[in-house]
Amino acid sequence: MSVLQSYDETALLVSVSKGDETSFKILFEAHWDRIYSVAFTFTKSAMIAEEMVQDVFVKIWLRRTELSSVRKFSDYLFIVARNHILSVLRKKIMEEPFAEHLSEYFKDISNMPDQQLLRRETEALVLQAVEKLPHQQQMVYTLSRQQGLSLDEIASRLSISKHTVKSHMSKALHFIRQYLHTHSDVGVITVFYCIISGVL
Repeated sequence: MSVLQSYDETALLVSVSKGDETSFKILFEAHWDRIYSVAFTFTKSAMIAEEMVQDVFVKIWLRRTELSSVRKFSDYLFIVARNHILSVLRKKIMEEPFAEHLSEYFKDISNMPDQQLLRRETEALVLQAVEKLPHQQQMVYTLSRQQGLSLDEIASRLSISKHTVKSHMSKALHFIRQYLHTHSDVGVITVFYCIISGVL
């Protein structure tokens, strides 16, 4: 029997909303492993995942007065956790040590079935995004990423300046990254995966 099955969740949430720390501890013990699993899936770091779990529950405690009106705590918790995890990742993804950590992780497991699935799903999303690009941006992206041409070679092939090629490429990459962010359940990781794979 789970911890929460011994309690009335609605009554528990009302108690927490009134500042009852014992009730809050019960919620924490019942849900921390789920949030840890989600955080670890995104970060591939036990230490960072643990920090994220602590931060999420601190947020829950600080917003405890909202809990009395929450109908399903697991859904509420997931939204708070998701928003916090993605917010942290957007900042950490630009930090070199963390980026290197993720890069090495993906290289080590690149042949595992779930990563092969991620690769296929990512490639499909990228193709969808490319198809939505304006024609000239689509041409520049295809010549660069799929045919491996340099900026000078693309400029010569399309009879445009190198500066124009750079501009089209920058706009294309920005659009594709935004598309992946909004169309993937793990947008930040998907974008990072594309970057280390040379897609973006």
